[in-house]
Amino acid sequence: MPCCNSHPSAPSQNDIAGRVCPTDYHIDDQAFSGEAEYVCDVLYVVGGLYGNPFALEAIDRLIADERAGAAEPGADDIEIATVFNGDMHWFDKTAGNFASIEKAAAKYTLLIGNVEAELRRESPIGVGCGCAYPACVDNETVARSNKIHSMLFDELSGRPELKELLQGRPSTTTVAVAGRKVGITHGDEHMVGGWNCSREELSEPERQQKLDAFLAKNDLDVLATTHTCSAAAIALDHGLVINNGAAGLPNFAGQHFGLVIRIAETPHPDALFGAQRNDLFVEAVPVRYDHDSYVKWFDELWPEGSPAEISYRGRIVSGPADYVDEALLGGFQQLKR
Repeated sequence: MPCCNSHPSAPSQNDIAGRVCPTDYHIDDQAFSGEAEYVCDVLYVVGGLYGNPFALEAIDRLIADERAGAAEPGADDIEIATVFNGDMHWFDKTAGNFASIEKAAAKYTLLIGNVEAELRRESPIGVGCGCAYPACVDNETVARSNKIHSMLFDELSGRPELKELLQGRPSTTTVAVAGRKVGITHGDEHMVGGWNCSREELSEPERQQKLDAFLAKNDLDVLATTHTCSAAAIALDHGLVINNGAAGLPNFAGQHFGLVIRIAETPHPDALFGAQRNDLFVEAVPVRYDHDSYVKWFDELWPEGSPAEISYRGRIVSGPADYVDEALLGGFQQLKR
């Protein structure tokens, strides 16, 4: 889901699919207010798995390693929470792959992304994948995304028991990490498929002011999002905002790993970039999945000329034309090179 420095334009009636957010994507103004829904010592936020089973295995290993470290003699007992904040599916394509991802992730807290929001509908409503792509994304890319989504939608149409897994999945949650409140959603604080936490939007002073006021109003120390498929992070006066980009895709040139967000009182030794606010370390941690196995799996599902191959294979193999320093918009530092 490419990101660019543009606002969504008003589409023509022939151009709506993939360009707009349905009205039921709206996030209630009180969604992030009040006490946190969960309490933990270490929080992982996983956005944009995109159906990559090898990334999910790597995330399981990350959590297992965290638990093993906490169980070492002399270590305090800690509570670890993991939240998947949407677009857990995308490249999985088949009902069998979808079911495997759902089963493996069921032990975690699962939020809805636009991919799942459209998959769980009884029938399409004309918005395609629900990505709400900005106007600068070309129509061919949008059409391919709609096709990718429709193939999985068609697969699930005859499997109501799988669609049922997505029903009632919330769009937001809040987590207290060492007493500090973290808000989590898919797109931005207003819409499930919103782009206002993209790198380009977060670079705008007016947007920064509005977002800072939102953090202050809701007593949030951190807002964690995803959706745009491009990592971004910024420190504002009242809190930190971090978008992990993608857990199931490379985020930077020449790299073969995804990213998840980790929030805790202690830093992670493998963090790629991060910042500290009060007692919390907020970091992007690599998801070091089996790259060769992933490419083989992807190629078997998405042969040459298929919509996913055209849009994504280059990124999977070589990473996007993007670099870590471009994602850091102020207050965050690169930790590994």
